[in-house]
Amino acid sequence: MPGMRNMPQSAQQPAHVAQGTVNSIDQPAGTVNISHGPVASANWPAMSMTFKLANPSAVSGIEPGQRVDFKFTIAGGMDATVTELKRAE
Repeated sequence: MPGMRNMPQSAQQPAHVAQGTVNSIDQPAGTVNISHGPVASANWPAMSMTFKLANPSAVSGIEPGQRVDFKFTIAGGMDATVTELKRAE
């Protein structure tokens, strides 16, 4: 997605793309909680969950309540890391 903040991405894990609303940010812990719609590529239903941030500074300028477009990888189960994040247009 053009204009997204680039973060390192593992070549071994496929990236999934989603859109959601930020519920909370814990920058010191490097996490963000997002309510997102279904993610077909991950076989996930709509839900709210806390994601790790590959780059904690990616949430700079983003506040709870904002819609975001994001990419993430899944290490296993519900262990997911946001690799790119931007405000939704």
